[in-house]
Amino acid sequence: MKIRNAYEQFFEIVPKNVFFDFGLKNIITIEKGTVSYEWKRLLNRINNSAKDLFVRDFGRNGNENQNVSKLYKEIFDVNINFDPTNNAKPKQLLQNLTEFIVNKNLENYQISHVFGNTKNVYCFTAPWNLVFIPKIIDPLTGHEAKGDFVGEFQGLFKRFIFQKFNEEIIENNNIMKTIYPKIENWVNKNILEKKKESYLKEFKEINV
Repeated sequence: MKIRNAYEQFFEIVPKNVFFDFGLKNIITIEKGTVSYEWKRLLNRINNSAKDLFVRDFGRNGNENQNVSKLYKEIFDVNINFDPTNNAKPKQLLQNLTEFIVNKNLENYQISHVFGNTKNVYCFTAPWNLVFIPKIIDPLTGHEAKGDFVGEFQGLFKRFIFQKFNEEIIENNNIMKTIYPKIENWVNKNILEKKKESYLKEFKEINV
């Protein structure tokens, strides 16, 4: 029996290129100059072990948070915080740095971490990693999304953001090159084998 693909059925009505183009054109990012300024502020706060640094909960019900706290204390000398809703701080940042407020002058949009790495303090509130996306394209960007169409759109999406904020993302990658060996050494000593990759992937360079 031929595989029935709901995306293929949808694209018979709305051409794929039209839908993809709509998605890319309606992504809301923070302005380039503001991204550059806020990225430098974040780096400065990390370097100075600021008290208001956040990441997302790690593991089911945050069951890896204790290990994550230990990692940040021992590697970065940071007392890391965990976002109370897993998206409160990114939402606050996006709303403060754009003209849009959810459910006030913005409806049917949601927050997206373009490149993930939400347990990495450099990425969770990185202004280049945060966008508002139309909810209608969530089937192509969400965690449960699967298939060739998903991969195709996500590739376009990530390349679009990488090109727009390439200086900041390349700087992030250079930092990851420096700290990754320390992270890897710590993980090898402190984390069970089956969980190691879930830690290490959070600190790998961003490639598109």
